[in-house]
Amino acid sequence: MRKLILLTAISMLAVPSFAQQQQHGTASYYSGGQNGHTQTKGGTTVNPNSNEAASPNLPLGSHATVTNQKTGKSTDVQVTDRGPTRQDRVIDLSKKSARDVGMEKSGTAPVTVQPK
Repeated sequence: MRKLILLTAISMLAVPSFAQQQQHGTASYYSGGQNGHTQTKGGTTVNPNSNEAASPNLPLGSHATVTNQKTGKSTDVQVTDRGPTRQDRVIDLSKKSARDVGMEKSGTAPVTVQPK
């Protein structure tokens, strides 16, 4: 039994969790209600001038680099919320982060999310 537990623990260390793997998909951003009206799952208010993001699977408080695949622009974000709720999105960005990667006008963009 001890060998089984030890082997399981070793195999878990050898394989990175999904939250640690690079993700590819569509990003969107919190477009409305950021000025004191939108709250994160942790109860804090979303600040449109911060580098906050919402992720369905990255740990709250973790950091990631988001790169727009069309523009090549990147920004570092901190995950402070859960979301997006749409299945076809991998991350929601604050307005500043969306501007940083060049997707503020389009509203969405194909991105790579690299956890740090």
